[in-house]
Amino acid sequence: MLLDDVLQETSDEILNFTKTTFKSLLLQAKKDSKNVIKETGKKVERWMVMRANGELDDDELEALLNTRKRTVRQFLLTQEISARSRLEKISIDMIDMVVNKLIGVIF
Repeated sequence: MLLDDVLQETSDEILNFTKTTFKSLLLQAKKDSKNVIKETGKKVERWMVMRANGELDDDELEALLNTRKRTVRQFLLTQEISARSRLEKISIDMIDMVVNKLIGVIF
């Protein structure tokens, strides 16, 4: 069996693996992002009500909003690092699939 034959044989397997894995990653990222957006919305709404009721002044509101902005930025950076790590693992897993198929042919 030639290398091209092995690669062709594994292409469907790799394609299915990639589709499944990326779908899972996207669904998790969507869920995580949805939670942060929802939480941020609730906090901002509460702070705006507090500001309207005079419980917060402009400086306090600005400080809370800036803190939340930093928290969201940190979340996004964490998501980026996590995504890069997962993509690296996917790449390694795909290479392993091909190598294992080649080893199976050779031995």
